Amino acid sequence: MSKYQTDPTTRAAIDVLLKSNAKRQSNLGIDSTEEERERAKRLWQSDLELIKELDEDMYEILKH
Repeated sequence: MSKYQTDPTTRAAIDVLLKSNAKRQSNLGIDSTEEERERAKRLWQSDLELIKELDEDMYEILKH
């Protein structure tokens, strides 16, 4: 079973990262530059690495 499901501290940390990404993605629009899109993508990859450290099972779900 995933630490996300069993450990409230891990769940809270991952939720912060997911919310941050959701906000970043929602701020992208049709007028966003390629640089802004690439920055959002890089930040998400960085967030994924942090999630992997916290819970590899959740990382495997989210990496796709």
